Amino acid sequence: MEPPAEKVNINTIAKTAKVSTTTVSNFINGTEVFPISAETRGRIRAAMRKLNYRPHIGGVLIRRQATRPGKVGFVMGEDCTQPVLFSAGIPLVQRFLLELEQVLFQKLGMSLEILRVGDEDSRTDWNERLLGLDCLINFGQINALMCDTLSRRNLPMIEVSSTERFRRHGDFSGVEDEFDLLYWRNDRQIEMAFEHFYAKGARRFLYMSSFNVRSQRPEFYGYDAQAKLDGFLRALAAHPDCTGTVLTPPMSGDFNMFREFAQVRELLASRPGALDDVEAVICHNDIVAHGVASCALERGRIPGRNLLLSGEGNFRELQYWYPVITTSSVDYPALTRRICELIRLRAEGSTDAFRREEIPTLLVNP
Repeated sequence: MEPPAEKVNINTIAKTAKVSTTTVSNFINGTEVFPISAETRGRIRAAMRKLNYRPHIGGVLIRRQATRPGKVGFVMGEDCTQPVLFSAGIPLVQRFLLELEQVLFQKLGMSLEILRVGDEDSRTDWNERLLGLDCLINFGQINALMCDTLSRRNLPMIEVSSTERFRRHGDFSGVEDEFDLLYWRNDRQIEMAFEHFYAKGARRFLYMSSFNVRSQRPEFYGYDAQAKLDGFLRALAAHPDCTGTVLTPPMSGDFNMFREFAQVRELLASRPGALDDVEAVICHNDIVAHGVASCALERGRIPGRNLLLSGEGNFRELQYWYPVITTSSVDYPALTRRICELIRLRAEGSTDAFRREEIPTLLVNP
Protein backbone atom coordinates (compact mmCIF):
# COMPACT_ATOMS: atom_id res chain seq x y z
CA MET A 1 0.00 0.00 0.00
CA GLU A 2 1.41 3.36 -1.02
CA PRO A 3 1.85 5.93 1.76
CA PRO A 4 -0.63 8.82 1.62
CA ALA A 5 0.53 11.83 -0.36
CA GLU A 6 2.00 14.58 1.77
CA LYS A 7 -0.41 17.47 2.25
CA VAL A 8 0.81 20.64 0.55
CA ASN A 9 0.36 23.79 2.62
CA ILE A 10 2.20 27.07 3.21
CA ASN A 11 4.81 25.19 5.28
CA THR A 12 5.61 23.05 2.23
CA ILE A 13 5.78 26.14 0.04
CA ALA A 14 8.04 27.90 2.56
CA LYS A 15 10.45 24.94 2.66
CA THR A 16 10.54 24.62 -1.12
CA ALA A 17 11.08 28.35 -1.63
CA LYS A 18 13.53 28.55 1.31
CA VAL A 19 11.64 31.35 3.07
CA SER A 20 9.61 31.62 6.26
CA THR A 21 5.92 30.70 6.47
CA THR A 22 5.26 34.32 7.47
CA THR A 23 6.82 35.50 4.21
CA VAL A 24 4.63 33.08 2.23
CA SER A 25 1.51 34.21 4.10
CA ASN A 26 2.36 37.87 3.61
CA PHE A 27 3.04 37.28 -0.07
CA ILE A 28 -0.27 35.46 -0.65
CA ASN A 29 -2.32 38.08 1.17
CA GLY A 30 -0.32 41.17 0.19
CA THR A 31 0.16 42.09 3.84
CA GLU A 32 3.94 42.54 3.95
CA VAL A 33 5.13 45.63 5.85
CA PHE A 34 8.26 45.88 3.72
CA PRO A 35 8.19 44.92 0.02
CA ILE A 36 9.21 41.35 -0.73
CA SER A 37 12.05 41.30 -3.23
CA ALA A 38 11.39 40.29 -6.82
CA GLU A 39 13.74 37.30 -6.41
CA THR A 40 11.84 36.05 -3.34
CA ARG A 41 8.46 36.59 -5.01
CA GLY A 42 9.69 34.56 -7.96
CA ARG A 43 10.79 31.65 -5.73
CA ILE A 44 7.43 31.57 -3.94
CA ARG A 45 5.46 31.66 -7.19
CA ALA A 46 7.68 28.93 -8.66
CA ALA A 47 7.15 26.73 -5.59
CA MET A 48 3.37 27.19 -5.69
CA ARG A 49 3.25 26.30 -9.36
CA LYS A 50 5.63 23.36 -9.00
CA LEU A 51 3.43 21.89 -6.28
CA ASN A 52 0.17 23.06 -7.92
CA TYR A 53 -0.81 24.77 -4.66
CA ARG A 54 -3.69 27.21 -4.37
CA PRO A 55 -4.58 28.71 -0.98
CA HIS A 56 -8.30 27.97 -1.09
CA ILE A 57 -10.43 24.86 -0.91
CA GLY A 58 -11.95 25.18 -4.39
CA GLY A 59 -8.80 24.36 -6.32
CA VAL A 60 -8.06 21.34 -4.13
CA LEU A 61 -11.57 19.95 -4.56
CA ILE A 62 -11.64 20.25 -8.33
CA ARG A 63 -8.32 18.42 -8.62
CA ARG A 64 -9.66 15.61 -6.39
CA GLN A 65 -12.93 15.48 -8.36
CA ALA A 66 -14.97 16.15 -5.24
CA THR A 67 -18.72 16.62 -5.41
CA ARG A 68 -18.52 20.34 -4.74
CA PRO A 69 -18.53 22.09 -8.15
CA GLY A 70 -15.71 24.40 -9.06
CA LYS A 71 -16.43 28.09 -9.44
CA VAL A 72 -15.38 30.54 -12.13
CA GLY A 73 -15.58 34.25 -11.39
CA PHE A 74 -16.33 36.90 -14.00
CA VAL A 75 -15.26 40.54 -13.73
CA MET A 76 -16.36 43.29 -16.11
CA GLY A 77 -13.18 45.35 -15.99
CA GLU A 78 -14.58 48.82 -16.70
CA ASP A 79 -17.62 48.27 -14.50
CA CYS A 80 -16.25 46.12 -11.66
CA THR A 81 -17.81 48.41 -9.02
CA GLN A 82 -21.22 48.55 -10.71
CA PRO A 83 -24.17 46.30 -9.77
CA VAL A 84 -23.72 42.90 -11.41
CA LEU A 85 -26.99 43.17 -13.35
CA PHE A 86 -25.71 46.42 -14.86
CA SER A 87 -22.83 44.52 -16.45
CA ALA A 88 -24.97 41.52 -17.37
CA GLY A 89 -27.48 43.85 -19.08
CA ILE A 90 -24.95 44.94 -21.73
CA PRO A 91 -26.04 42.92 -24.80
CA LEU A 92 -22.60 41.67 -25.80
CA VAL A 93 -21.74 40.72 -22.20
CA GLN A 94 -25.12 39.09 -21.68
CA ARG A 95 -24.68 36.94 -24.78
CA PHE A 96 -21.19 35.93 -23.68
CA LEU A 97 -22.29 35.07 -20.11
CA LEU A 98 -25.27 33.01 -21.32
CA GLU A 99 -23.02 30.95 -23.57
CA LEU A 100 -20.25 30.69 -20.99
CA GLU A 101 -22.41 29.61 -18.05
CA GLN A 102 -23.96 26.82 -20.09
CA VAL A 103 -20.67 25.52 -21.46
CA LEU A 104 -18.88 25.66 -18.07
CA PHE A 105 -21.61 23.54 -16.51
CA GLN A 106 -21.87 21.06 -19.38
CA LYS A 107 -18.16 20.54 -20.01
CA LEU A 108 -16.57 21.14 -16.58
CA GLY A 109 -19.42 20.94 -14.07
CA MET A 110 -18.48 24.41 -12.86
CA SER A 111 -20.61 27.37 -11.84
CA LEU A 112 -20.23 31.00 -12.90
CA GLU A 113 -20.36 33.98 -10.54
CA ILE A 114 -20.34 37.64 -11.60
CA LEU A 115 -18.17 39.59 -9.17
CA ARG A 116 -18.43 43.16 -7.94
CA VAL A 117 -15.99 45.01 -5.68
CA GLY A 118 -16.77 48.01 -3.52
CA ASP A 119 -13.43 49.68 -4.24
CA GLU A 120 -11.24 48.50 -7.10
CA ASP A 121 -8.23 50.11 -5.41
CA SER A 122 -8.68 48.09 -2.20
CA ARG A 123 -6.49 45.04 -1.59
CA THR A 124 -8.98 43.86 1.04
CA ASP A 125 -11.88 43.95 -1.41
CA TRP A 126 -10.05 41.87 -4.00
CA ASN A 127 -8.83 39.39 -1.35
CA GLU A 128 -12.42 38.85 -0.21
CA ARG A 129 -14.05 38.66 -3.63
CA LEU A 130 -11.54 36.20 -5.11
CA LEU A 131 -11.86 33.67 -2.28
CA GLY A 132 -13.32 30.32 -3.29
CA LEU A 133 -12.63 30.69 -7.01
CA ASP A 134 -10.87 28.20 -9.25
CA CYS A 135 -10.38 30.65 -12.12
CA LEU A 136 -11.21 34.24 -13.01
CA ILE A 137 -12.36 35.57 -16.37
CA ASN A 138 -11.87 39.30 -16.85
CA PHE A 139 -13.46 41.20 -19.72
CA GLY A 140 -11.79 44.40 -20.91
CA GLN A 141 -9.89 46.67 -18.53
CA ILE A 142 -7.43 44.92 -16.21
CA ASN A 143 -6.93 46.01 -12.60
CA ALA A 144 -3.42 45.86 -11.12
CA LEU A 145 -4.51 44.79 -7.62
CA MET A 146 -6.74 42.10 -9.09
CA CYS A 147 -3.85 40.71 -11.13
CA ASP A 148 -1.45 40.83 -8.19
CA THR A 149 -3.93 39.11 -5.86
CA LEU A 150 -4.51 36.33 -8.39
CA SER A 151 -0.76 35.86 -8.87
CA ARG A 152 -0.14 35.65 -5.12
CA ARG A 153 -2.86 33.02 -4.81
CA ASN A 154 -1.71 31.12 -7.92
CA LEU A 155 -5.20 31.48 -9.38
CA PRO A 156 -5.42 31.32 -13.18
CA MET A 157 -6.94 34.22 -15.06
CA ILE A 158 -8.23 34.42 -18.62
CA GLU A 159 -8.49 37.89 -20.13
CA VAL A 160 -11.19 38.27 -22.79
CA SER A 161 -11.10 41.37 -24.97
CA SER A 162 -12.70 42.69 -28.14
CA THR A 163 -9.38 44.30 -29.10
CA GLU A 164 -5.80 43.07 -28.96
CA ARG A 165 -4.98 46.02 -26.70
CA PHE A 166 -6.78 46.70 -23.46
CA ARG A 167 -6.71 49.34 -20.75
CA ARG A 168 -4.95 48.92 -17.42
CA HIS A 169 -5.97 50.43 -14.11
CA GLY A 170 -3.56 50.98 -11.24
CA ASP A 171 0.16 50.55 -10.64
CA PHE A 172 1.52 47.56 -12.57
CA SER A 173 5.14 47.94 -11.43
CA GLY A 174 6.20 44.46 -10.30
CA VAL A 175 2.95 42.93 -11.58
CA GLU A 176 3.51 40.64 -14.54
CA ASP A 177 1.06 39.65 -17.29
CA GLU A 178 0.54 36.18 -15.88
CA PHE A 179 -2.69 35.33 -17.65
CA ASP A 180 -4.04 33.86 -20.86
CA LEU A 181 -5.50 36.31 -23.40
CA LEU A 182 -8.32 35.47 -25.79
CA TYR A 183 -9.36 38.31 -28.06
CA TRP A 184 -11.12 39.13 -31.28
CA ARG A 185 -10.65 42.12 -33.58
CA ASN A 186 -13.65 44.42 -33.83
CA ASP A 187 -11.78 46.49 -36.40
CA ARG A 188 -11.61 43.41 -38.62
CA GLN A 189 -15.35 42.89 -38.20
CA ILE A 190 -15.91 46.35 -39.66
CA GLU A 191 -13.42 45.68 -42.47
CA MET A 192 -15.20 42.39 -43.17
CA ALA A 193 -18.53 44.18 -43.57
CA PHE A 194 -16.91 46.80 -45.83
CA GLU A 195 -15.40 44.15 -48.12
CA HIS A 196 -18.70 42.27 -48.22
CA PHE A 197 -20.62 45.37 -49.32
CA TYR A 198 -17.87 46.34 -51.75
CA ALA A 199 -18.23 42.95 -53.42
CA LYS A 200 -21.95 43.67 -53.76
CA GLY A 201 -21.14 46.85 -55.70
CA ALA A 202 -21.31 49.53 -53.00
CA ARG A 203 -18.93 52.45 -53.52
CA ARG A 204 -20.49 55.25 -51.43
CA PHE A 205 -20.25 54.47 -47.73
CA LEU A 206 -21.37 56.01 -44.47
CA TYR A 207 -19.96 54.92 -41.12
CA MET A 208 -22.22 55.60 -38.13
CA SER A 209 -20.02 55.63 -35.05
CA SER A 210 -20.76 55.32 -31.38
CA PHE A 211 -20.42 58.38 -29.14
CA ASN A 212 -17.80 56.36 -27.25
CA VAL A 213 -14.93 57.21 -29.62
CA ARG A 214 -11.68 58.19 -27.95
CA SER A 215 -11.96 61.87 -28.92
CA GLN A 216 -15.13 62.18 -26.84
CA ARG A 217 -14.61 59.59 -24.15
CA PRO A 218 -10.95 58.60 -23.74
CA GLU A 219 -11.73 56.46 -20.70
CA PHE A 220 -13.94 53.39 -20.39
CA TYR A 221 -15.08 51.99 -23.75
CA GLY A 222 -13.12 54.27 -26.08
CA TYR A 223 -10.74 51.48 -27.13
CA ASP A 224 -13.49 49.35 -28.66
CA ALA A 225 -15.27 52.19 -30.46
CA GLN A 226 -12.03 53.67 -31.75
CA ALA A 227 -10.84 50.30 -33.06
CA LYS A 228 -14.02 49.95 -35.12
CA LEU A 229 -13.70 53.47 -36.51
CA ASP A 230 -10.05 52.83 -37.40
CA GLY A 231 -11.09 49.61 -39.17
CA PHE A 232 -13.53 51.52 -41.35
CA LEU A 233 -10.95 54.18 -42.23
CA ARG A 234 -8.40 51.50 -43.18
CA ALA A 235 -10.90 49.72 -45.40
CA LEU A 236 -11.86 53.01 -47.06
CA ALA A 237 -8.21 53.90 -47.68
CA ALA A 238 -7.65 50.50 -49.31
CA HIS A 239 -10.29 51.30 -51.96
CA PRO A 240 -9.55 54.60 -53.76
CA ASP A 241 -12.68 54.18 -55.88
CA CYS A 242 -14.87 54.52 -52.78
CA THR A 243 -16.06 57.54 -50.83
CA GLY A 244 -16.95 57.51 -47.17
CA THR A 245 -18.34 59.76 -44.46
CA VAL A 246 -18.17 59.31 -40.70
CA LEU A 247 -20.97 60.52 -38.43
CA THR A 248 -20.51 60.49 -34.67
CA PRO A 249 -23.34 61.31 -32.26
CA PRO A 250 -22.40 63.92 -29.64
CA MET A 251 -22.11 63.09 -25.95
CA SER A 252 -25.48 63.75 -24.36
CA GLY A 253 -27.66 62.27 -21.66
CA ASP A 254 -26.62 59.13 -19.81
CA PHE A 255 -24.15 56.51 -21.03
CA ASN A 256 -26.68 53.69 -21.43
CA MET A 257 -25.79 52.03 -24.73
CA PHE A 258 -29.47 51.58 -25.61
CA ARG A 259 -29.63 55.37 -25.83
CA GLU A 260 -27.51 55.07 -28.96
CA PHE A 261 -30.70 54.21 -30.88
CA ALA A 262 -32.21 57.59 -29.98
CA GLN A 263 -28.90 59.40 -30.52
CA VAL A 264 -28.66 58.08 -34.07
CA ARG A 265 -32.20 59.20 -34.84
CA GLU A 266 -31.50 62.65 -33.40
CA LEU A 267 -28.31 62.99 -35.45
CA LEU A 268 -29.94 61.89 -38.73
CA ALA A 269 -32.91 64.18 -38.06
CA SER A 270 -30.44 67.07 -37.94
CA ARG A 271 -28.94 65.92 -41.28
CA PRO A 272 -31.97 64.90 -43.37
CA GLY A 273 -29.94 64.21 -46.52
CA ALA A 274 -27.27 62.04 -44.92
CA LEU A 275 -28.78 58.77 -46.20
CA ASP A 276 -29.86 59.97 -49.64
CA ASP A 277 -26.73 59.27 -51.69
CA VAL A 278 -25.06 56.43 -49.80
CA GLU A 279 -25.22 52.81 -50.94
CA ALA A 280 -24.04 51.17 -47.73
CA VAL A 281 -24.08 52.16 -44.06
CA ILE A 282 -21.74 50.38 -41.64
CA CYS A 283 -22.59 50.86 -37.97
CA HIS A 284 -20.76 50.58 -34.67
CA ASN A 285 -23.16 47.92 -33.37
CA ASP A 286 -26.62 46.47 -33.87
CA ILE A 287 -28.32 49.16 -31.76
CA VAL A 288 -26.87 51.90 -33.95
CA ALA A 289 -27.79 49.93 -37.08
CA HIS A 290 -31.41 49.64 -36.02
CA GLY A 291 -31.52 53.37 -35.36
CA VAL A 292 -30.31 53.93 -38.92
CA ALA A 293 -32.82 51.38 -40.25
CA SER A 294 -35.74 53.15 -38.61
CA CYS A 295 -34.72 56.48 -40.18
CA ALA A 296 -34.03 54.90 -43.57
CA LEU A 297 -37.49 53.31 -43.72
CA GLU A 298 -39.08 56.65 -42.96
CA ARG A 299 -37.22 58.08 -45.98
CA GLY A 300 -38.14 55.25 -48.34
CA ARG A 301 -34.79 53.47 -48.12
CA ILE A 302 -35.29 49.78 -47.41
CA PRO A 303 -32.42 47.86 -45.77
CA GLY A 304 -31.44 44.89 -47.87
CA ARG A 305 -33.17 46.23 -50.99
CA ASN A 306 -31.91 49.71 -51.87
CA LEU A 307 -29.62 50.24 -48.87
CA LEU A 308 -26.96 47.88 -47.55
CA LEU A 309 -26.78 48.10 -43.77
CA SER A 310 -24.61 46.35 -41.19
CA GLY A 311 -24.27 46.33 -37.43
CA GLU A 312 -22.06 44.36 -35.07
CA GLY A 313 -22.70 42.07 -32.12
CA ASN A 314 -25.57 39.88 -33.34
CA PHE A 315 -27.46 40.94 -30.20
CA ARG A 316 -30.17 38.45 -29.28
CA GLU A 317 -32.57 41.26 -28.32
CA LEU A 318 -32.53 42.71 -31.84
CA GLN A 319 -32.37 39.66 -34.10
CA TYR A 320 -36.02 39.96 -35.16
CA TRP A 321 -36.33 43.73 -35.57
CA TYR A 322 -34.97 44.14 -39.08
CA PRO A 323 -33.70 40.69 -40.11
CA VAL A 324 -32.25 42.03 -43.37
CA ILE A 325 -29.49 43.81 -41.47
CA THR A 326 -26.09 42.18 -41.89
CA THR A 327 -24.15 41.88 -38.66
CA SER A 328 -20.95 40.32 -37.36
CA SER A 329 -20.04 38.54 -34.19
CA VAL A 330 -17.21 36.79 -32.43
CA ASP A 331 -17.46 33.01 -32.77
CA TYR A 332 -18.96 32.39 -29.31
CA PRO A 333 -18.77 28.57 -29.46
CA ALA A 334 -15.07 28.78 -30.36
CA LEU A 335 -14.46 31.35 -27.60
CA THR A 336 -16.22 29.44 -24.81
CA ARG A 337 -14.73 26.14 -25.93
CA ARG A 338 -11.23 27.60 -25.71
CA ILE A 339 -11.97 29.06 -22.27
CA CYS A 340 -12.94 25.60 -21.01
CA GLU A 341 -9.78 24.09 -22.49
CA LEU A 342 -7.61 26.68 -20.74
CA ILE A 343 -9.42 26.28 -17.41
CA ARG A 344 -8.87 22.52 -17.55
CA LEU A 345 -5.23 23.01 -18.52
CA ARG A 346 -4.51 25.41 -15.64
CA ALA A 347 -6.51 23.35 -13.10
CA GLU A 348 -4.26 20.41 -13.91
CA GLY A 349 -1.28 22.50 -12.85
CA SER A 350 0.13 23.15 -16.32
CA THR A 351 3.03 25.59 -16.37
CA ASP A 352 2.87 26.04 -20.15
CA ALA A 353 3.52 29.55 -21.42
CA PHE A 354 0.55 31.89 -21.21
CA ARG A 355 -1.46 31.95 -24.42
CA ARG A 356 -2.24 34.94 -26.65
CA GLU A 357 -4.85 33.78 -29.12
CA GLU A 358 -7.20 35.49 -31.56
CA ILE A 359 -10.73 34.08 -31.81
CA PRO A 360 -12.33 34.31 -35.29
CA THR A 361 -15.34 36.45 -36.07
CA LEU A 362 -18.32 35.61 -38.26
CA LEU A 363 -20.42 37.52 -40.76
CA VAL A 364 -24.11 36.91 -39.97
CA ASN A 365 -27.03 37.27 -42.40
CA PRO A 366 -24.86 38.35 -45.35
